[in-house]
Amino acid sequence: MVRDKWFISADYKTASTSILYDNLASLRARIGITQEELANVIGVSRQTYYAIETGTRKMTWVIYLTLVFFFNSVEETSEMLKELRIFPIDLVVRFNEQLEDVEPLDV
Repeated sequence: MVRDKWFISADYKTASTSILYDNLASLRARIGITQEELANVIGVSRQTYYAIETGTRKMTWVIYLTLVFFFNSVEETSEMLKELRIFPIDLVVRFNEQLEDVEPLDV
């Protein structure tokens, strides 16, 4: 069973992926990367990425996290993610709270 700290609701996922859908093309354009190049980075075909960007294919949570990781890693788009509230800050906060509860390993 997933502890409450790590549970991500379907509504949260839907809202997050929806915002990213609406901004994928502008995020990609901001760094001048083609659909084919971005598809290669995230590990899907160009056709699959095109379908995601145009909304004809549902974005999985794994693809969402992969795209967020990529765009957050690029200087030109990382601030835009935060401004659009695409970056899953709730998850970062939960993860960091969990780290405070972990005891260091005895080496």
